[in-house]
Amino acid sequence: MSPPALLEIQNLVKRFGAVLATDHVSLQVRPQEIHALIGPNGAGKTSLVAQLSGLLKSDSGHMVFKGQDITAMATHERVRLGLARSFQITRLFKSFSVLENVALSIQARMGNSFSFWRPVSQEIELSDKAMQLLDGLGLASRAHDRASELSHGEQRILELGLAVATQPQLLLLDEPMAGAGPVESERILNLILQLRENAAILLIEHDMDAVFRLADRISVLVGGAVIATGTPEEIRHHPEVIAAYLGEENA
Repeated sequence: MSPPALLEIQNLVKRFGAVLATDHVSLQVRPQEIHALIGPNGAGKTSLVAQLSGLLKSDSGHMVFKGQDITAMATHERVRLGLARSFQITRLFKSFSVLENVALSIQARMGNSFSFWRPVSQEIELSDKAMQLLDGLGLASRAHDRASELSHGEQRILELGLAVATQPQLLLLDEPMAGAGPVESERILNLILQLRENAAILLIEHDMDAVFRLADRISVLVGGAVIATGTPEEIRHHPEVIAAYLGEENA
């Protein structure tokens, strides 16, 4: 028997004029599951994640997280409840140090411990927690470098760390390996596998090798609608998915 869903999406719709970005999307994410969301460009994947994170208001449908209807909740309320998102394009404070970036994310979760008249790095509790997280990310040696000095792949890892700093129960990852080289992609892949010990993950990723290595289940979005959900093996051999997205070489 499957565990109860951590996140349940019911008939979610988002229109941009005549275009249905999400077309009555329904799916579930289970606790500690890596659930991949794949599909061609323009399928509505990022629009769906934007709705889940609260950055984009849905036209209809419902989202239930941990038994609570979050459809009308603001983004910060969803983060406090345990739902966090990383972005397709890195969003860092580039002029701040790596340590300060992480400390700010931790401070946002902890509340009003931050004093604006002194640097974040002087907040001992924040600094200690930030260093522990950076050690787990493999970035401890870069703690005092500016975020702008990191390689693109390292910035992707740091950006993922900022989401982890909020201690989410569900992490929405929008193409975490985009632009990363082979070595850094492997680091990100291994980090995602570690993260699933404490959080469920809804993953958007175009690297199909990574998707099939990581995912417990996969949902395929085409034209804003989910055309299939199943295990990696079921999706790999699904005739409609092969025709619409994966191609015959994956059959």
